Amino acid sequence: MTRLLLLVMLLLAVALVKLAEWNDQKVSFQLFPHKVLVLPQITLLVLAFALGAGLVFLIHGLSDLLSWVENLREGREEKRSEKAMALWKRAWTEINRSHLPQAISVLERLVTLFPDHKEALLLYGDLKRSTGDYVGAIRIHRRARVFDEEDVRLVLALANDYEMAARQEDAMALLREYFKKEGRNREVLEFFRRLLVKNERWEEALAVQTVLARSFEKGERRDREVAILVGIRFEVGFLLHRQGQTEGARRAFRGALKIDPSFTPARIGLAEAQIAEGREKEGIENLWEGWERTGQTLHLVRLEEFYLEKGNPDAVLSLYEKALGKKPGHSGLRFHQARVQNLLGMEEEALSRLEAMEGEANWGGEFYRLTGEIYERRRQTEAALDAYKRIMSLDPSDDQPYVCKACRTFYAGWAGRCPACQQWNTIVCTDGLLFSATSHGEAAYPAPFPAPPLRIAYQEYFSGPTPS
Repeated sequence: MTRLLLLVMLLLAVALVKLAEWNDQKVSFQLFPHKVLVLPQITLLVLAFALGAGLVFLIHGLSDLLSWVENLREGREEKRSEKAMALWKRAWTEINRSHLPQAISVLERLVTLFPDHKEALLLYGDLKRSTGDYVGAIRIHRRARVFDEEDVRLVLALANDYEMAARQEDAMALLREYFKKEGRNREVLEFFRRLLVKNERWEEALAVQTVLARSFEKGERRDREVAILVGIRFEVGFLLHRQGQTEGARRAFRGALKIDPSFTPARIGLAEAQIAEGREKEGIENLWEGWERTGQTLHLVRLEEFYLEKGNPDAVLSLYEKALGKKPGHSGLRFHQARVQNLLGMEEEALSRLEAMEGEANWGGEFYRLTGEIYERRRQTEAALDAYKRIMSLDPSDDQPYVCKACRTFYAGWAGRCPACQQWNTIVCTDGLLFSATSHGEAAYPAPFPAPPLRIAYQEYFSGPTPS
C-alpha cells in the first residue's frame, strides 16, 4: 500500500513539473491596498488541490474521531451494563436464598450506580414494603415513576405502598389519576375497585366496575364481574335511599334488577323506596313478585314487617296463607306461619302447627326456641326443657334466623351483603331449618323454586338488544 502511495505521489510531482513548464504565465492578486501578490498559474492549481485534500482529510479525521468516541462510549456502557446485570443477578440470588437484607443491600448499591434502573427500583421498593418500610417503598417507587409514569407495575406498586401505609386517600388519588387518563389495565382497575368498595365510595366504584365488566368477553369471568356490578349498583341505591333521594335510589335498584331480576337486595330496596314515596301498592306487588321469582322468604318477611307497621295483622296471616296456597308443602312457609300466629297471640294454633311439623324436616334452633317459649308460657315445663335441650345439642350458630349460603356465617339480621365474605345476595332466611352447607356452600334443604337464569337484559346491558 505504501509503495502505491509513493508511486502516485511521484507521478503527481512529474505531472506538476510538466504543467509548470507548459504554463509559465503568472497571475496578480491584490490582497491589501498596497500589496500585490504575483503567483504562477500552476501554484494556484496546487493550492486548490491542497485545500481540497486538506478538507477531505479533515472531514475523514473528524469522522474517525467521532467513531472512536462512540466506540469508547459504547464500551463503557457495555461495561456498565455488565456490572448492572451482575448486581441484578446477585440480588435475585440473595432473594432466592431468602436473604432479604443482603438483597436490599445489593439493590441499594445497584440503584446508586444506576439511578435510572427502573426494574431495580421496582424490586427494591417491593422488598422495602415486604420488610415493613412503607415510607421507604413509597419514596423508591415514586422515584421510579419519574422515569416511566405510565408503567402499570409502578402504579400498582405505589398504590400497594400507600394502602399498606394506611394512606388510602393517596392510593385512591393515584388510581383515580390513572383512570382519568383512560388507563384500562384490568389489574389496576380491580385494585382501584377493591379500594373504592372497601371505603364505600359506591358511585365512583360503579364507574370503575362498569368499565372493568365491559372489558371482558362473554364468559364466566365476565359473569363474575357483572355480578359485582349488580352489587355495587345496589349499594349506590342503598346509599341514595339513606340520604332521602328515593328517586335516584329507585333508578339504581331498577338498574340492578335489569341485569339480574333475581337480585333480592335490589328487589327489597326498590320496594322500600316505593313504600317511602307512598307508592305502597307498587312496593307490595314488587315484593310478591320477588318471592314468586326467587322463592326467597325474605320478601315475605319484609311484607310481614310492613303489614305489622301498618297495624294490619289480618294481612300478615293472609300473606302466608296465600304463599302456602302456591306451595302447600313448603316447610319454611309453615314455620313462618306458626311464628306469625305466635306473634299475634294465636298461641294454641301456633303450637299445634309446630308439633305437627316437628318430624317433617331437620329443624334448627329457631324452631325449637319458638316451641320452647310457647311451652314455657303454657307452663309445660318438661316439654319446654326438652325443646331447649334440642337447641343445646345443635351448633350455637344454627340458632340464628339468617345465614350466608356462600360462607355459612349466621346472622341475627338480614343485609344485602355478607360482612364476612363480602358477597352480595347470599344472606337468606333459614326458615327455622337446620342449615348444612354442601360443597358449594348452598343450603342443603330444597329451594322452593329453582334459581332463575339471568334474563336477556343481562346481554342487552352491554351489547344492545339481542336479535329475536
